[in-house]
Amino acid sequence: MKIGRNEKCWCDSGKKYKHCHYGRDKAEPISKGEAIGFSKKNASRKCCYAPVALHSECSKMIINAHTISKSGSLLEIADKTNHVLGLKLDLANIFKNKGKFVPERIGVNQASTFKGFCSVHDKALFSCLEDKPFIGSEEQFLALMYRALAKELYAKEASLINSEFIKGADKGKSTFDQIFIQGFAANNQLGIKTAIKELSDIKVSLDAQLLGDEVNELCHLLIESSSPMPIAVSSISSPISDFNGEIIQNLGDLKVKAESVVFNSFSSEGRGYVVFSWLKNATIINKFIHTMLSTDAKPIFSKLVRFFIGSAENVFISPEWWETLSEEQKGKIEQLIMTGINPFEFEPETVFLDDGIDFGGWDAESIRKINF
Repeated sequence: MKIGRNEKCWCDSGKKYKHCHYGRDKAEPISKGEAIGFSKKNASRKCCYAPVALHSECSKMIINAHTISKSGSLLEIADKTNHVLGLKLDLANIFKNKGKFVPERIGVNQASTFKGFCSVHDKALFSCLEDKPFIGSEEQFLALMYRALAKELYAKEASLINSEFIKGADKGKSTFDQIFIQGFAANNQLGIKTAIKELSDIKVSLDAQLLGDEVNELCHLLIESSSPMPIAVSSISSPISDFNGEIIQNLGDLKVKAESVVFNSFSSEGRGYVVFSWLKNATIINKFIHTMLSTDAKPIFSKLVRFFIGSAENVFISPEWWETLSEEQKGKIEQLIMTGINPFEFEPETVFLDDGIDFGGWDAESIRKINF
């Protein structure tokens, strides 16, 4: 590849070649310490995802906001030392586990937190969840959706920043490797930007409802039990397949807007709840929910375990429940955790499909459809 020193660099950075990739193969490679340091700094970014119209009220204190209630939910499933099992996704831990994600002990003070709200808005937007029993009000449903969406936006924006850092990981590499790394990062950024746009569009709708500018256009599924839920989760996902093993949307086609479902699993005053929420015009998600509710002889809990573990990173497990599982069941959960990590092993149509490995420990006592 012959490029003049003053020509635009081949990597599309917009910089001149001499200020970008010229001599990159002889540059000092990024060290593991530099990568870990960057990852930690990126993971502690501070912002407030309250509606823009409310930003004038923001305090200067960005807090470690819990996406899953500590008092009402995490402590319900924690062990005697106030620890739950969850995924530690920092780069140092990924290096330690050689790229494998495994459930590890996390203190309830750190579990599910992110620096995505100021102290004023964390209180104002979520006191209906933190300070009151869960009764399934529209205000509580909206708060659950909003918090999960904000956490996912925060994570996706962090991924976009990380992808810029990845572009610098070609220092000291051959030209062939540089081209591969730059291409990988560029494709990754395209997908992340698309996801951020889709999440931001949902947030616009939720902002309007929080501010009272839009009528209710949300659907919910509420599953309830008299016992605490052993798995706590707060997340949003665009499922590729349903519970019948049918592909329902192609996330590889960035021209088609993906449909998403928000899901929360938590406990309140000793009772367990699972809430699925989505925009009323999301017809694919509506059909997806119906495949989960399709009648069969097996309890719905096994379907929930597959979906939660296979779809979310912000998920926490009761250590007591974990110890009741067989090695086969633990192995299945560890397999679900790695869903989508290795593209050469990913079979999206089988992720939620019943393979005969069932889970017990929670019985749904009532299922209520709301607005669908």
